Amino acid sequence: MSRWRDLPSLAALRAFDATARHGSFADAGRALNVTHAAVTQQVRALEAELGVALVRRAGRKVGLTAAGERLAKALDDGFGAMVDGIAELRRGEERRVLRVATTTFIAETWIMPRLPDFWARHPGIEVAMSPSPTLADFARDGFDMAVRALADGWTERPEEEIRPLCRSQVLAVCSPELAASGLTPQEMPWVLGADSKWEMAEVARTGLDVSRLKLVELGSPHLELSACRQGLGAGTATEIICRADLQAGRLVILPLKGLPEVTYAVVLPRGPRRPAVEAFAGWLATIF
Repeated sequence: MSRWRDLPSLAALRAFDATARHGSFADAGRALNVTHAAVTQQVRALEAELGVALVRRAGRKVGLTAAGERLAKALDDGFGAMVDGIAELRRGEERRVLRVATTTFIAETWIMPRLPDFWARHPGIEVAMSPSPTLADFARDGFDMAVRALADGWTERPEEEIRPLCRSQVLAVCSPELAASGLTPQEMPWVLGADSKWEMAEVARTGLDVSRLKLVELGSPHLELSACRQGLGAGTATEIICRADLQAGRLVILPLKGLPEVTYAVVLPRGPRRPAVEAFAGWLATIF
């Protein structure tokens, strides 16, 4: 059973504590941002509930009775322990590592290279990226947020908040050597990762016959772009992910139409959040 049931109202205890500290109803009222009459009423109500005088007037000041001295000391100890406990909780939360679930591509090509900027702005926040193609379960896995690419038609679940960051076109890409080989996109090998079903659905939208494609299955999504760079096959990637490779000439775009756009977004569990979570989510909105 809660021990709060045995206590007078917290408002009355705060009013008496402030009166004991400041020595007057008027000063206590200013400290609590209420009128001195409200403080007086709360202290009188507390005396009535306890059946003992706690204060005595001494001109404009207020002195404490022996009972008032004992209660003031107990409240000082109790409120002090509460303040210390809350401060320790906050310090622990500030030190706790921020856990972010995302895909390998987003982590390696977009977020990780820009993390020094975040740490320059927020030097006390540690960030741990957990790249995985599977969706994060916040309650089960303890992640603070996820950064995902969402296909059109996505919906926000009741337990989540989704903050879109940007839209990015899905492109078909390959190495310059493969593009110059004379093979048509239908004749080229295609590199697949763990999410091959979704990728093949994308490719099918271009009009290619996916049942006739020669597939290069790697079993790991973070190897796909590397395999494409090495000329092992064509593949799909969002423009934001392969931008650096396109600019450097390591990859070229295949002229296929019909590929979709995706929405990159921050996914947050609903409920109270640490300031560090909001800081990182806000920073992500500046880099996409």
